[in-house]
Amino acid sequence: LVVLVGLPWEQHVAFLDEPTRADDIERRLEAAIRPIAGHPAILAFAVGNEIPAGVVRWHGRNRVSEFLARLASMVRRMDPGALVTYVNFPTTEYLDLSFSDFVSFNVYLEDMERLSAYLARLQNIAGERPLLMGEIGLDSHRNGLEKQASSLASQLRTVFEAGVAGAFVFAWTDEWH
Repeated sequence: LVVLVGLPWEQHVAFLDEPTRADDIERRLEAAIRPIAGHPAILAFAVGNEIPAGVVRWHGRNRVSEFLARLASMVRRMDPGALVTYVNFPTTEYLDLSFSDFVSFNVYLEDMERLSAYLARLQNIAGERPLLMGEIGLDSHRNGLEKQASSLASQLRTVFEAGVAGAFVFAWTDEWH
């Protein structure tokens, strides 16, 4: 069992508009990494997860990509053996994430033909790097447990048939819903 450590920070706001916020984000992430750096159960650190497309458009893709690369460099300084990624999603697939050790995407497609076609696109985006699905799934609240299980089985089969390196199944909770 290994862990993809998500490093939480305020990605949903214009985080590069305030001059001190970027430095503050980096300091907080350093404090979060320090006690766990080098732990053998850590697969990788995710320096971000799904920055909204509106925030990326506001700042510009280059500024956001450079900031994520800055966070990745910080992780590597603190834990030289660690793998680093950013968990992207379809509306910001244009970000330059060449700093990442593997490409990670959250994709929620229930139609297996569409999922298979999009996985082929993501494999092209990933190039020589492994592709990992950061989130797949279907919520049981709206769909029921049987449909959720059936959908997950199909999604996982499709993901691995596409040559994806791994997948995380997203778990909704009653508290979050």
